[in-house]
Amino acid sequence: MFFIFSLCGLASAISNRAMDPLVTAIARDFAVEPAAAAVVISAYALPYAFCQPVLGALGDFYGKGRMLSVCLWLLVLTFAATVWSPTLGILIAARFVGGIAGGGIMPIAMAMVGDRASPNERQQKIGAYVSFSLLGWIGAAGLAGILATYISWRAIFFIALLLALAAAILVSIYVREPPREQKRMTLGDAIAGYKKIFANPRALICYGAVLIEGITLYGTLPWISPLIEQRGRGGTWEAGMIVMAFAGGAFVFTSTVKYWLRLFSRYRLMTLGGVLLAVGPLGFMFDLPWLWSLAFFTICGLGYMMLHNGVQAEVSTLAPELRGSAFSMHSCAFFVGQALGPMAFAAGAGVIGPVAVLGLFGVILLMLGPLTAHLFRATGPSLGD
Repeated sequence: MFFIFSLCGLASAISNRAMDPLVTAIARDFAVEPAAAAVVISAYALPYAFCQPVLGALGDFYGKGRMLSVCLWLLVLTFAATVWSPTLGILIAARFVGGIAGGGIMPIAMAMVGDRASPNERQQKIGAYVSFSLLGWIGAAGLAGILATYISWRAIFFIALLLALAAAILVSIYVREPPREQKRMTLGDAIAGYKKIFANPRALICYGAVLIEGITLYGTLPWISPLIEQRGRGGTWEAGMIVMAFAGGAFVFTSTVKYWLRLFSRYRLMTLGGVLLAVGPLGFMFDLPWLWSLAFFTICGLGYMMLHNGVQAEVSTLAPELRGSAFSMHSCAFFVGQALGPMAFAAGAGVIGPVAVLGLFGVILLMLGPLTAHLFRATGPSLGD
């Protein structure tokens, strides 16, 4: 069963990241300016972020397995529309609907992993699930670029179509849920569920931590390429390698999380994670060869997942009967932070300069791990601990 959920996460991750390097190829294909083609990225990202709280609540009310199946089949259809889209307008529409579907898959599948794991193994299982998503993230952009060069930009989405189709079939066959009372969910039901989640004092800690992560860390990553070029230390290729190294560092942790948990408690890992997380932006302040930056962001990725995976484990305990909603709100907060981050960096760079913003973001991340761990400890043991 865990393999099925991981396949779902892999398909969603490819859908999320594969479009990043393809804007120029799409612009050429449809004979439009790159700025017009770039709308396909926003068309996916916005519904991905803001529809998740709704889909999570629907999953808790009608059944997470049913909602996961619906989102997967919808994603299959949008992949097909992407592969065979005759116009840019149809492609944008397909990506918009795909953002809704992809946004529902990731948190609901993660919630179902949490449902099926004991409290002692929950963080390890969630970490392993995230590993598959990171593989999709690491591989999607690189493979998309290669396929676009030698075959077509549509080729990566044909591969994603096959993966999503396999996941949809497996979920439809093997993920069974007990029948539920047939009634319609109302807005009041959703609000009541989220009120229950936020009644847990740990909720604000969880969502606040990932919001700050999104702003400071993901606000930094898009600026790697322009800063490297300004310093004469490389270009797009070097920046891409650094971002991939960040994802690789995160993958190292998620694939070995059980060993880390034997050495450290969850909160000690969060504290250590904050320290390592800050290495990326703080190290990048200095005008050094790009391989130094690659090393800094590999360490940063390792620290990021030490903190982030610990927060994910806490999210799974906020309201066990509303785990879909809890993870959806977690993902929404994280992606809102990612949307705000580049704008915050740009605004700060215009006032105090990019190096100072890197230092500020680095200090915030350095404090985030220890502060998050302290706040969790102060609220007492979490459910299931």
